Amino acid sequence: MTRVSVSLLSGVSLAALVATAAAPAIASAQDMAVTIALPAGPMQKSLVALANQTNVRILFESELVAGLSAPALQGRYTAREAVEKLLSNSSVSVEQIRPGVLVLRPLRMPVSAPVAVGLPPTSSDSPAAVTQSDPTLVDEIVVGSHIRGVKDSASPVVVLSREDIDQAGYASIAEALTALPQAFGGTASEDSLATGADPNGTNMMRGTGVDLRGLGADATLVLVNGKRMAGAGVYGDFADISSIPFAAVGRTEVLLDGASALYGSDAVGGVVDIRLRTDLDGGESRVSAGAATQGGYSRYLASQALGKTWAGGHVLAAYEYTRNENLHAADRAYAGNADLRVLGGTDRRSTTSAPGNILRLNAAGAYVPTYAIPANQNGVGLTAADFVAGTVNYTNQRGTYDILPQSERHSAIVSVGQDVGAVELTGDFRFAHREIDARNGASTATLVLTAANPYYVSPTGQSSERIAYSFQNEAGGVRNWGVSESLGAALGAKARLGAGWNADLSGVYAQEIGISHSTGQVNSTYLSEAAGLSADSALTSFSAARDGYFNPYVGTGYSNPKAVLDFILSGWDLSKSRNELKSVNLVFDGPLLQLPGGKLRLAVGGQLRREEVRTGGARFLSGYVQTAKVTRAFSRDVKSLFAELNAPLVGPDNALPFVERLELSLAGRIEDYDDVGSTRNPKVGVIWSPSHDLTFKATYGTSFRAPALYELNAPYSITPILVSYNGGQVASLVYTGGNPDLKPETAKSWTAGVTYTPQGAPDLTLGLNAYRTDFTNRVGSPVVLAQALTSAEYAPFRTFVSPASNAADRALVQAIMADSHASGTSAYSVDTYGAVIDLRNVNTGSLVVQGMDATIAYGTTVRGDPLDLNGSLTWLQHYKRKLTPTSTEVELAGQAGYPADLRLRVSATWTHGAAAVTVGLNHVGDTYADTGRRIHPWTTADLQARLRGRIFGVDGLSVALTVQNLFDQDPPFYDNPAGYGYDPANADPIGRIVSFQLTKAW
Repeated sequence: MTRVSVSLLSGVSLAALVATAAAPAIASAQDMAVTIALPAGPMQKSLVALANQTNVRILFESELVAGLSAPALQGRYTAREAVEKLLSNSSVSVEQIRPGVLVLRPLRMPVSAPVAVGLPPTSSDSPAAVTQSDPTLVDEIVVGSHIRGVKDSASPVVVLSREDIDQAGYASIAEALTALPQAFGGTASEDSLATGADPNGTNMMRGTGVDLRGLGADATLVLVNGKRMAGAGVYGDFADISSIPFAAVGRTEVLLDGASALYGSDAVGGVVDIRLRTDLDGGESRVSAGAATQGGYSRYLASQALGKTWAGGHVLAAYEYTRNENLHAADRAYAGNADLRVLGGTDRRSTTSAPGNILRLNAAGAYVPTYAIPANQNGVGLTAADFVAGTVNYTNQRGTYDILPQSERHSAIVSVGQDVGAVELTGDFRFAHREIDARNGASTATLVLTAANPYYVSPTGQSSERIAYSFQNEAGGVRNWGVSESLGAALGAKARLGAGWNADLSGVYAQEIGISHSTGQVNSTYLSEAAGLSADSALTSFSAARDGYFNPYVGTGYSNPKAVLDFILSGWDLSKSRNELKSVNLVFDGPLLQLPGGKLRLAVGGQLRREEVRTGGARFLSGYVQTAKVTRAFSRDVKSLFAELNAPLVGPDNALPFVERLELSLAGRIEDYDDVGSTRNPKVGVIWSPSHDLTFKATYGTSFRAPALYELNAPYSITPILVSYNGGQVASLVYTGGNPDLKPETAKSWTAGVTYTPQGAPDLTLGLNAYRTDFTNRVGSPVVLAQALTSAEYAPFRTFVSPASNAADRALVQAIMADSHASGTSAYSVDTYGAVIDLRNVNTGSLVVQGMDATIAYGTTVRGDPLDLNGSLTWLQHYKRKLTPTSTEVELAGQAGYPADLRLRVSATWTHGAAAVTVGLNHVGDTYADTGRRIHPWTTADLQARLRGRIFGVDGLSVALTVQNLFDQDPPFYDNPAGYGYDPANADPIGRIVSFQLTKAW
């Protein structure tokens, strides 16, 4: 599901936020005395904890406080007083650069003053060089670099703190990330199965991925504390971020640029790094509840986080429980009725209906509804005279669907770190268990009936009739139940080697398990027996003569007997998947030599990674006993080496006119796969500051995505499917499956950006960033089956055949039907097949994505109260797709089903003491259907009021009331071929949500 209300800090590159509870800064907090309770310990950890307790930002370079110890501090102090107490015996000073923000710098001394023994030397790239408009923040390793101490990267980065997510009212980290303007819904969303965005059903557990720039969730790399997650879904090709408990998240860094030169496969659209909390010293309890005012959806959360920091170490333990109630399509007028004519659209209802339709071949060889089963009768005693040629029954197939499933999740994370001499040992463990329950479309059947059925009647006296029938009125939708489990464990050792060099060794294990079970499906063997097409079998307890024959002629208001329906609809399908990842990672980083502008720094490292996928299950869709699905297991080994160089060519010590800062970064990575070969990906970046106010950044690099194991190795299959064509449906032989000859997808990306922070207005920051990605050799099945026979762009993947009149076509169809990978092809006679469609994975096509991001951030005061203003705009200029190298390039930016070409979010936060109010405005520009029809823009507003501090005599309490989509604006109408009256790629159907949240700090 795509939600379009968003909250950004900025589109420029920032390293990290010091303390998640400290943003946005509260100006008055710095001058207020608060109770401080800090144990003795490392200075960096004490400063982070202090920032959290005082609700201010404290900015510094890690080298400045490395090796310093902070004394215990108890009592009531202002933030600045507390910092000065901690630093009283050091050579570090504190300075306020704007309300609520403190920066630490080396203590300046006169040139003639003696240097005290033991004081750290001030180098040209030390915090003395940090300007007011360009502070370096606390974290050492940031997304976009493997080098410690690099204060920002040349690539654009968005940082989301806990405060940002809370202020926007998002219920989870998944909701916050998918709400980014740079993110797209795609196939990896909770509603993708119901809305048809995932036509192949690969996201069977309805997980949530991040799809940056619309390049695919499989082209966005997701990390947790810098480590890969295992893939989710049948293909194992995206990371399910819904498994991460927000209670454990400190901040989230989003790199909006290709980064395979640093991280390897999948980092094409960008990288998301979810960083866990390390500064919690105490406890945090949270409960929240929210509901849609239109009804049909609600959500609940309860979480508990416990943390402890001490000299040289920390531990975090967090648990979170969530429950979301399902949203029925019928709960929304524009989503629960496929007849969209009342909204100004088209009748999208299905002709596989209840009552059913008798099908006949038209002149073009397509099956079309020719006679409607009469309504308002019990299906007994019908004659040919009761049928009227040219009449058609329709069924609202969308009436049974749940757009969003009912879901329940338990998740937990334990994270620990401890210094042992010069080595920091770390360990992270996470586990999540999620269950879903939803209704899909109703079971349907197209059966050939004969006089063996006692209710049989033909309008024209034929010996058999083909009837398209839906069980929707008798049984409702197919029930889909599923469970997913996500597991991750990482152990690491970070060693200080001396001379500024560090080594980081880690081992990772991750696993994703998915189980999907669908019940209430047709067992074709049982249907044949109940319809009288085969004799009663001794292998079942059912007897058509005794229990009743299936009657497909029943009209509206009537039903087949329960015993008959239970027998026919006893079919089920069970799918299982398990994806595993194991890796060993080693990175060295440190300074090489002193350049005029600072230290030349290098990071080198390597990785050994093993990926495994296993699929299986069982089905009972035909026959008298369940059939086990063939268990398939695939694996591969990946080896990689990388190097990264950061060269500050010009810095404070050698600044030139119009060149105050000039920094070059180079990176390259080689990855070798034992199945698809090797890839080599370079990247170059440059940062140029002509003045303190202005910074330009640019990058260029290549990236890649290796084909998923299932895309490579899944065996092909052939099934008969009726596909729309010539006003009816053509029996088609459809190939699906993998392709062992696939090669990696490749991409070339560049970004160019500018940031302006005027010295006269240091609380104002303007950012503009342009980007382009050329994505080629893309892997996948590019054909949408419903349009496979009608769209000109799918011509390379289809073959029309006429077996009744062409001997070569007849031989081709017979050979396909005899293929050992074919099943169910006898449902249609040889002569009635009209097409062969190939949906197997191929390397084909390309995608060009180009656009611009603009941001503004301004902090001011109103009568002494802080007012923070933020704005973010994303303009997608091009989204050009070619399905094959020879096909015509099609512009899809702003077309329904693809990323909108304009997204905008502006917000204002006013803080008065312990109270704050945030107002947000979200806008999605107008888009267009493929017919050219305009889809109106969508504008919504959000509101949050919160109070924290001492409430009702209780310290450490925070309450928040959030209203998302304040004015309850429905999505703009779109005549969606899937039968929904909105575009699920660019809007969501929930409507106004009112949420209440209570948080207690202990």
